[in-house]
Amino acid sequence: MSEQKKPRMPRGLGSAGQRLWRTTLDEFALEAEPHKVEILTQACRVVDKIAELEKAQTGQPLTVLGSARQITIHPLIAEVRFQQGLLAQLLGKLGLPDTDEALEAKAEQLTETRSRAARRTATFQVVR
Repeated sequence: MSEQKKPRMPRGLGSAGQRLWRTTLDEFALEAEPHKVEILTQACRVVDKIAELEKAQTGQPLTVLGSARQITIHPLIAEVRFQQGLLAQLLGKLGLPDTDEALEAKAEQLTETRSRAARRTATFQVVR
């Protein structure tokens, strides 16, 4: 059986997506499973989106005024949370043996590190 080449990294991935791509393919051989390569591609794009949202969140207040002038959580925070859930679903669909939890933990650790950095610079603002 001939050894297949690793799938080519998709164009346009940011540093977080590239890191997830490399670490995943260094650990697992997905060459014979193109559907899993596509899932990994989407997971890498989600990781990049999380990084982009967290960067945009830097310096933003934790709360904003809602449409009825009520205090509500900033929409960027809610979107990061949604994207993190999507990432967990995608990584789960990869069905990688024994180390799914390790990959999810790495991705979660990456997003948590960025979240902590964003929280350090975020300001809490009471809006009246």
